[in-house]
Amino acid sequence: TRWNPTPDQIRILEMFYKGGMRTPNAEQIEHITAQLRQYGKIEGKNVFYWFQ
Repeated sequence: TRWNPTPDQIRILEMFYKGGMRTPNAEQIEHITAQLRQYGKIEGKNVFYWFQ
């Protein structure tokens, strides 16, 4: 099934992006994914592809 980000997840991802993050490394992706998991289902690959 396709990942459908919650408004909170999008807000946090945009915050990282506005903060200058463009291509997070594996460790950063894990950290972001763990944070976003509090707001709904998400996998590391979802975070990775969002930044592409």
